[in-house]
Amino acid sequence: MAKVQSFEEKAKKAAKAHMAERTVKFVAAVKTGKGTYRFNQKLVKIKDEKQEDAILEAEYKRMLQEAH
Repeated sequence: MAKVQSFEEKAKKAAKAHMAERTVKFVAAVKTGKGTYRFNQKLVKIKDEKQEDAILEAEYKRMLQEAH
């Protein structure tokens, strides 16, 4: 016998299928002691739109630490 899926299960699967993983190019500029700017760029994969801001903020902090 075939498995019967509820409408809710079908909706969840459809939503996951439509939400593709996005890749965002993230660029951070840090001013050095000499007065010049150093640019770091990184590609960040975002799977969950709700956490996009938190992911980008954490990546920005990490890039600032790497620059110093």
